Amino acid sequence: MTSVNAMLCRLRLHGFTLAELVIALVVLGILIGAAAVPFGRTLDRYAARAARDALAAGIAHARAAAIASGGAELVIDLRGARYVIRVAGAPPAAPVDLRAQYRVALSVEGQPADSVVLRFDALGIGRTTGRTFRIRRGSAEARLTVATYGRVRRW
Repeated sequence: MTSVNAMLCRLRLHGFTLAELVIALVVLGILIGAAAVPFGRTLDRYAARAARDALAAGIAHARAAAIASGGAELVIDLRGARYVIRVAGAPPAAPVDLRAQYRVALSVEGQPADSVVLRFDALGIGRTTGRTFRIRRGSAEARLTVATYGRVRRW
């Protein structure tokens, strides 16, 4: 046993003082804080793009439902940032809530409105489309333009 004690005394394991640990934690906290702001902006940008893509998918779904059933409309509630697809003769589908899923705000360029209705005929052609939607979260923004005939452009 004396040889083990002698060996441990020769190694002299060193630890850290409390001041060294505090300084290391402060530096680490500053680095994490500096990285949090760009990371938050990146999350906002991706959430806005994902909400834009979800709205584009809803428009595509409404067009497909219109072709299959002879007509459909997509009702977009701008204040609630949600949409629902209505097909004649069928119960309305469950609404898709973009605000709950992505925490975004939705607006239409050029007109103050509470809701927008995009109608598609039996050929899937939009009759009252022609809108540009603006999806925002924090400082990030994504846009979606629906052409007069229902074609979608993401930007």
